[in-house]
Amino acid sequence: MENKDLEVVIGLEVHIQLATRSKLFCSCSTQFESPPNTNICPICCGYPGVLPVLNRRALELAIRVCLALKCGINRRIYFERKNYFYPDLPKNYQISQYKLPLGEKGVVELSGGEKIRIERVHLEEDAGKLIHQEKYSLVDFNRAGVPLLEIVSYPDIRSPLQAFNYLTQLKLIVQYIEASSCDMEKGSLRCDANISVRRKGEKKLGTKVELKNMNTFRGVRDALEYEARRQIALLEREEKVLQQTRLWDDKKKCTFSMRSKEQAHDYRYFPEPDLVDFVINEEMLRKEEDCIGELPLAKKKRLLKEYNLGEKEVEVLVSHPKLANFFEECCKFYNKPKKISNWLIGVFLEIVNSLGEGFNKVKISPSQFSKVVSYFCEGKLNNLAAKKTLELTVPTGENVDKVIEREGLTQVSQEGELNIYVKEVIRENPKPINDYLKGKKEAIMFLVGQVMRKTKGRANPRVVRELLYKEIADRNF
Repeated sequence: MENKDLEVVIGLEVHIQLATRSKLFCSCSTQFESPPNTNICPICCGYPGVLPVLNRRALELAIRVCLALKCGINRRIYFERKNYFYPDLPKNYQISQYKLPLGEKGVVELSGGEKIRIERVHLEEDAGKLIHQEKYSLVDFNRAGVPLLEIVSYPDIRSPLQAFNYLTQLKLIVQYIEASSCDMEKGSLRCDANISVRRKGEKKLGTKVELKNMNTFRGVRDALEYEARRQIALLEREEKVLQQTRLWDDKKKCTFSMRSKEQAHDYRYFPEPDLVDFVINEEMLRKEEDCIGELPLAKKKRLLKEYNLGEKEVEVLVSHPKLANFFEECCKFYNKPKKISNWLIGVFLEIVNSLGEGFNKVKISPSQFSKVVSYFCEGKLNNLAAKKTLELTVPTGENVDKVIEREGLTQVSQEGELNIYVKEVIRENPKPINDYLKGKKEAIMFLVGQVMRKTKGRANPRVVRELLYKEIADRNF
C-alpha cells in the first residue's frame, strides 16, 4: 500500500439493529435465536393490503443515536420505498429514508483527536437472511422488518486502521447509550465500505468500489488493506479502476467482483404511500438527550484524570460500558484503583470471556469483587486462591466469605505451620536443592511449588520462599 503520490479515501456505511422488542412496522418479535420463519406476519412478509405502523421505540432510539453523534435532527421526516428484488426481501421493496433522513451532519471524534464527519443517519427495515447450502439456498424471514439505523460517514477516513478505530468508537457510543448491543456475531452491526484512490492534493474522488461481506472489524480493516493495494497496483499500471461492488473472502484474504454498482435512480425511490409524515417535537428530543449520559471518550478522559491509571488500562476499562461502571463501583468499596483495575483486566475478563455470553452471565456484585481484591492485597488470599474464589463467585454471585470458608482457601502465612511443609520438601527433593546450591536460582521456585502443592495452594508463596532460603542456609549443605 506504499505509494507516496497516492492517498486512500474511505467512507463507511454502518447498519445497526436497534434494541427493540418488536419490528419496525409490525409487532413481530426481534428475538435473535428463534426457529426460522416463526417471527413473521403478513405485514413484514409484504402481503397485499396490509398497513405498516411505525415503532415509536425505534424512532426514539434512532433520535438518541443522532443526538449522541451531534447530528442535526430533521423535525419532519417521511419514509420512502427503495425498490429492488432479492430473495430475502419479501415485499420486493424496502421501507427506508432517502431524501430526508432523520439526522444529518454529525461527527465521531476518535481517541487520537481525529474527527470523522457523519453525512446522514436514517431509519429503515432489515431484509431477511439467506442460508446457502451446497446445491440450494434457504431463506429465513425472521430478520425481515427488524429496525435498522444506517450511519453513513463522509469520505474522511484515510487508512484502514483509521476505519477500524472509527468503527470501534462508533460501536462504543451506541453501546453506551443502550441503543443496540452491536453484536456482529448476531448481525446487529454490519458494515459496508466505499474505497477509492486518488493523487495526493486532488479534490476529486477516484473511482469508488463498495466492499461487502465483512463480518468483523478486523475483517473490514483487512479488506480495505487488500483493496487499497489492488487499486494502487491498477493505477501504477495505468489501468482503470471499475466502479463495482466487491465481496471480501476472509479465508482467501482477497476481494472479488460481485456486480456493477447501482446508482440511486436504479432503486426508483418514491414516498411510502402507507405511512404519514412524522414530526419530532421538543419533548422527544429532551427525553432522548437525558438518556445519553457520559460517552466513552469523555469517560476515558475522566478516568485518566481521577484514578491515575495508564492509558492502555483505561482503554480496556472503557471498552465496554458495564466494565467501566463495574470498575467505578468497585472503587467505592475498596479505594485502590490500580489493584481493582489489574484484577478486572486480568482474571475477571478471562472468566467473563470463558462464560460465553459476556457480562450477561456476571452475577458477582462490585462489593463482593472488591472484597476478594482486598483479601489478596492484605494477604488473606494468595493469587491462586483469589482466582479460584472469583471463578466460583463471578457466575454465581455467591458470598465470597462463604466460598473461602467452604473451599478452605484462606492463605497460610504462619511460619510455624509452613515450616513443617518446608522441611518435608527439602528432605524429599535433594536434586533441586543441589541445583540451587550450584547457582540455579530458579530451582527455589520449584521448591516453592512443592510446598504450595502440599498446602493445596493455601501457602503464602513469599513467606515460603523466605523460609526455604533460611532453612537451606541454616543446614550448611
